[in-house]
Amino acid sequence: MKYILITLLAGIAATTIRILFLEFLSKIRQTHVDMIKAIGTLYHGSYYHALLRGFTAHYAFGIASAFIYLLLLGVFQPLTIYGSALYGGLIGFFHGCVVSFTLTVIVDEDHPLPQFRKYGYEVVVYYWVAQILYGLVLGAIIGTMQPKFF
Repeated sequence: MKYILITLLAGIAATTIRILFLEFLSKIRQTHVDMIKAIGTLYHGSYYHALLRGFTAHYAFGIASAFIYLLLLGVFQPLTIYGSALYGGLIGFFHGCVVSFTLTVIVDEDHPLPQFRKYGYEVVVYYWVAQILYGLVLGAIIGTMQPKFF
């Protein structure tokens, strides 16, 4: 039960950090990385409840990913919280590679709203960095409970 609760909270915390990082980039006008609205409008094509759908999807995938990270960190069995954070960042690097390119291709090519079809390579890079940050935070939090499954 301890693993489930801490992983759930870690998933929420790491997803929040990822969202705040992407929002920060949008606010400083570095680029427009509005993945919450992009995901929220992907299937319905309207802004009606787009934020609710986007946040729900983002947190659902963030929490589900946290349990996969927990299993992988249980396999690696890092000895310190620092090591756990680094392993989490490494997992985030590879996870970010897949997710950022997949999301960007889906959003760039198949999004029903034209303003979301103009994402460029910088969005891929920023989302990739956000995913690494997600892994670092998640690894540090999960590292506090030293999971050992094998």
